[in-house]
Amino acid sequence: MFQGTHRCWKTSIYGDWRISDHDTELDLLDIKHLLTEDTLQKVHFDDIGWKGKGVDYPLDERRYNQCNINYPCILTIGKNPYNSKYRMIDGRHRITKMVNMGLKEADFYVIDYKAVVNVAT
Repeated sequence: MFQGTHRCWKTSIYGDWRISDHDTELDLLDIKHLLTEDTLQKVHFDDIGWKGKGVDYPLDERRYNQCNINYPCILTIGKNPYNSKYRMIDGRHRITKMVNMGLKEADFYVIDYKAVVNVAT
C-alpha cells in the first residue's frame, strides 16, 4: 500500500530538508499520480541526497527488513543538505538496503520539484 509522508524539516540528525522557510510535510498520496512509467530514470546513488546518508543513526529494523527494493524510490531535483543533484522524497530504507547489497544505481521515479512544493503543507 502506498502511504506515508515526507517531512520537509530541519533536524539536528539529518540536516535541513525544508523546501520553504518553514517546516512542511508532504502527503505521498498527493504525488502518487506523478509516479508514471515516463518518470522512471536510472540514477547513480552518488547523485542522491537522502535523510541518513552517511549518518550513523539506526533505521527502523522492521521497516528495513520488510522494504521491497523492487518498488522505485521517489526523487526530485532540489535542495538537500548533501548538495546532490537529486533529493529523495521516499525510499530511505530501500536505498539503504540497496547500498548494503552493494548496488550503485537503480530505477527511480524523478518528479518535478515544483509539484512537490505545491502540494506540501
